[in-house]
Amino acid sequence: MKKNLVLILGWVLLILSGCGWSWNVVEYNDNFVAVVKECTDSTQDLFNVYQTEGSTIDAILESLNVSVDICEESKTKASKLGDYDKDSSLKDAVVGLLSTEIEYLKTFWSTSRYRNIADITAEDKVAYDWVVWELYQMEEVLNSKFVELQQVQESFAVKHGLKLE
Repeated sequence: MKKNLVLILGWVLLILSGCGWSWNVVEYNDNFVAVVKECTDSTQDLFNVYQTEGSTIDAILESLNVSVDICEESKTKASKLGDYDKDSSLKDAVVGLLSTEIEYLKTFWSTSRYRNIADITAEDKVAYDWVVWELYQMEEVLNSKFVELQQVQESFAVKHGLKLE
């Protein structure tokens, strides 16, 4: 009895440590889809607040902080999901996308100080234009990360026999 208990505990520890654990490829993919969706949904919520006429800077900053927190948590979750059959391509693409999204959000934060300013100085206008230019550049990178993720996911699906919807 004691020997069986030790064997069972050893097996449970082995499973919990990830050794010998075999992910279902659909579940593995779905976990990554979920963490990306958490982040992108929170970013969409932020932009809805930003575009709402009459939104205060405080409301925008609160939504921005929530979005950054959610995206950072999503990135942590994705990093912890590990590899599928020694293939880290999907995880790496998701973590890269989420890192870029977080960087974009943090840069977006710097535009908030210019919101609802009636009389912007020439110096502030130059600074604001620079931040906006950076955001456009980052948006292009972010869009390319989404395309890259889609391509990686398609290759991953072919390699591991996953049928994508």
